[in-house]
Amino acid sequence: MCGRYLAKYSLLLLALMSWTSSTLAKDCVGVVAASATPFWLQVEAGARQAAKEQGLDMYFRGPSREGRVETQLQMIDWVLQHGCKALVIAPSGVEIIPRMRQLAATGLTTLYFDRDLPGSAVRGVVATDNFQAGVQAGRALALALGGQGNVALLRLQVGVQSTGERERGFRQGAQEAGLSVLLDTYVGEDSQAALEALREPLPQLAGVFTPNSTSSRAVLAALRRLGMAGELLHVGFDADDVLLDALRQGDIHSLMIQQAHAIGYQAVQMAAQGIRGTLPLEPVNIALQAQVVSRENLAQWEQARESELAANR
Repeated sequence: MCGRYLAKYSLLLLALMSWTSSTLAKDCVGVVAASATPFWLQVEAGARQAAKEQGLDMYFRGPSREGRVETQLQMIDWVLQHGCKALVIAPSGVEIIPRMRQLAATGLTTLYFDRDLPGSAVRGVVATDNFQAGVQAGRALALALGGQGNVALLRLQVGVQSTGERERGFRQGAQEAGLSVLLDTYVGEDSQAALEALREPLPQLAGVFTPNSTSSRAVLAALRRLGMAGELLHVGFDADDVLLDALRQGDIHSLMIQQAHAIGYQAVQMAAQGIRGTLPLEPVNIALQAQVVSRENLAQWEQARESELAANR
């Protein structure tokens, strides 16, 4: 009899300990970036602020370079091992879609940020309005060139949805504003590839557009080697120390700068809603605007960024 009661109380104690542990444990969200550039460090800072405000644990990982879908799939498994109830990812390829559908079917809250992949079963997307940002870039370059001239569109990589939309938008915006796209090719993150692409048509070109930070740095390096930095008007994308210094020096004409912190922050806020059952059933799409930053408004933009960082400390 005593043994039976002892066993019963032991089971009750184990159940109580398990309930207490689950009650005290924090919910967690897994976040998988697309690469490890300074842009993603800013995204991570926004995500961590939202996780802290919402009382969530957060596991953040990203490949070292853009386009590594296999690495992202491994990172999805890594964050799921922590028992997270929500996953936020910047998908680098269509191979992510079946995995998202599988996870959504289990009840996990799945979200995209920075980019979208049509056909995915995700609950929401937080990203820059990439097409419109490209249109803005085309118009900004046309304005600087007086609405005429030949320009180059130096693309990043086939299959990257975010930069592909920027490239498509730039071409439309530039042509509608009177420019001719004389050179349209992929150079990726390779400054030598950019140099070779630019060398022959260079005398006929008045401007160039690059769709992200790594392609912008590669083309900046190529133009410096060609002695044309600042001569060929360059509209780049994103803000890291190298690109901002080039903007100050006049080697880059202007930068399309995203709200990186807001992308991470709003995505994790949405993940928290999903975990707590307050996210709308219909998919939520948050489109953020990019800003054209030139030497004329750089100080104003930097002041606004410092104010944001100070508010988050």
